[in-house]
Amino acid sequence: MRVVSRVAMYPVLLAGVLATGAGVSQVSPSELNIGVMIEATGPLSDVGPSVEKAAKLAVEVANRASKEAGINLTVHLVAADSQGNPQAAVSAARTLVDRNASCILGPATTPETIAVLNSVTMQREITLWPQASSTRLRSVEDQGTIFRTVAADDLQSKALVLAIENYIGVGKKVAIIFRNEPYGDALSRIFAKDWQGKGGAIVANIAFDPQQEGFDSEASRALEHDPDAYLVIDYPDTYAKLGAALVRTGKFDPRKLFVADALSFAKVPGNIPAQAIEGAHGVAGGSPRGTGAYDLFAKLWEDAGGVEDGSYTANIFDAGILCFLSAVEAGSTEPRSIRDKVRSVTQDGARRFTIENLSEAVKHAAAGEPIDYVGVSGAFRFGPNGDPTNSLYDIFQYQGGDRLL
Repeated sequence: MRVVSRVAMYPVLLAGVLATGAGVSQVSPSELNIGVMIEATGPLSDVGPSVEKAAKLAVEVANRASKEAGINLTVHLVAADSQGNPQAAVSAARTLVDRNASCILGPATTPETIAVLNSVTMQREITLWPQASSTRLRSVEDQGTIFRTVAADDLQSKALVLAIENYIGVGKKVAIIFRNEPYGDALSRIFAKDWQGKGGAIVANIAFDPQQEGFDSEASRALEHDPDAYLVIDYPDTYAKLGAALVRTGKFDPRKLFVADALSFAKVPGNIPAQAIEGAHGVAGGSPRGTGAYDLFAKLWEDAGGVEDGSYTANIFDAGILCFLSAVEAGSTEPRSIRDKVRSVTQDGARRFTIENLSEAVKHAAAGEPIDYVGVSGAFRFGPNGDPTNSLYDIFQYQGGDRLL
């Protein structure tokens, strides 16, 4: 089911111009380094491999388009592990900057993002493309350096409301269990307001410390009022323990479980009990099906082999392409110049391009013409705070350990 929610060592300047009458852009030899912060370890390590693969694919596609367009610009990927920890994320970001990253994809959580912004990227005017979806990022001072291809949680909440209404019914009793940090706190509050606004009841709203050893007390409290549905906002590592605690109550029915996007994975991790998730539904960022761009991305992903596709991989891929196109549009790999051109490559009313004809997009951008890149995950209209103003969500179900749409 588909749901549309609307609501240093510094880089070298690109001095090239469009060759007169040639129709091909000639740009001086240069290199663009795109950084990516991967959760290789830590609470979101299950999604790290798919993030890295998506970033690698973006670089490969960008280099192919650059070559086909006659642009002498080579794109490289530089990666570092942010570990799901703000201090480690700052260290990782500094590593990427030391390796001349002109923009950075990630990190995955809000605490990491804010730490990296305040300690590294804002003063260097490096665009940051976090996967973090908390609405808290809307209130931070970022000097226009944060852009998100992932929608904020006020849009995700609406998708969750619709999912629960579709499968459980309108006006039902819902219990919320969430990890006590910005992601869980903000999404739980927004969802509670949205659900109650539709006539539903919140019978429990339980925060837990992800560092605690057990969750039996929280599980019992969540189920004591016999809710019609449970919304869990958590990460995979802790849900392995929380899910087991829910099963131990003897009252838990996984078919009544709905999960937020951080618990979306192609295959259920082996440490999560099947009884805690089989039949559960959830929402995750989606892409328009049936488009040439979607089909091409799916083929590129399959041909590359390795890890299966996961949640928000298309969004991460698109962020990498937008960084590349912004550098071409700016004629520079200097971070500030890239920042200032993001909106020029997603300009409403300009000629539209996708990854299917990306080399043509490169030619136009190199000539300084605004373009409208329509990503695999859809078109981007960034608000004043760098957030997308619309997004598409998939509603999925876990069956036999697989995520089915």
